[in-house]
Amino acid sequence: MTRHVRSTLLTTSVCAAALVLAGAGCNTVPAEKFQDTQRQLQLAQEKVQSLERQLGDQQQANQHTQEQVAHLRGLPNPEAMDELVTPVKIELAGRSGGYNTDEQAGDDGLVLYVQPIDRDGHVIKAAGTIKVTVLDPLSPPNRNVVAMYNFDVPTTRKMWYGRLMTQHFTVRCPWPTGQIPIHDELIAHVVFTDLLTGRVLTTEHSYKIKLPPVIESTKTEQPK
Repeated sequence: MTRHVRSTLLTTSVCAAALVLAGAGCNTVPAEKFQDTQRQLQLAQEKVQSLERQLGDQQQANQHTQEQVAHLRGLPNPEAMDELVTPVKIELAGRSGGYNTDEQAGDDGLVLYVQPIDRDGHVIKAAGTIKVTVLDPLSPPNRNVVAMYNFDVPTTRKMWYGRLMTQHFTVRCPWPTGQIPIHDELIAHVVFTDLLTGRVLTTEHSYKIKLPPVIESTKTEQPK
C-alpha cells in the first residue's frame, strides 16, 4: 500500500513540474511556479513518510490484536488462527466506480464492491468494519482527502450481497454535501477489520468519475 501511495503522490508532483516546464518553456519558468512545485513535492514526500509510519503502527497493533484473540479463544498461538476460515486479503470487484442516483450529469459518489478473500482464494462472508478514504491525487497533498467513511459491523452486515454469480459488500460513498471532487480521477483506499481475528486488511484502486458540467467548464476556463 505504501509503495503505491508513494508512487501516486510523487508521480503526480513530478508530472506537475513537467507540465510547468512544458507550458512555459524551460528557460522562462516563473520562479513562483517552480517554487510552488517544489513545495508540493516536499509535501508529497512528507505525506509518504507519515503513511509509512501509520502502516508500521497498524501492522504492530494488528499483531498484538491477533495474539490477544488467540489467547482469548484458547488457541496455542496466533498462527493457529490461520487454520480458521477467515479473510487474508480484500479485493475490489471490477464493477466498482462512480454511480449516479439523480439521472443528472455527473456521478454522485463512488460504489465499491468489497470482497473478503480467504487463503484458498475464495470470497467469503466475514463480519467486520469498513473504512473508506477517497483521495484526489491531483490536488495538493494537504488538501487531497475528498471524504472519509466509516461503517460499523451491523451496517456492513446489511451491505452484504450474496448470489450465485457474485458475493460482496456493496459500499456506497456519496459525495459530502457541497464537496464535489474537482478532478475526475480519484483513489479509493479501503480498510477492512475482521471481527473474528482482528486482522486489518487494506486495498486501494484508482477510478475515473464523471464530473458535473459546471466542474468541467470551470476546469476548462482556468488560466494556463
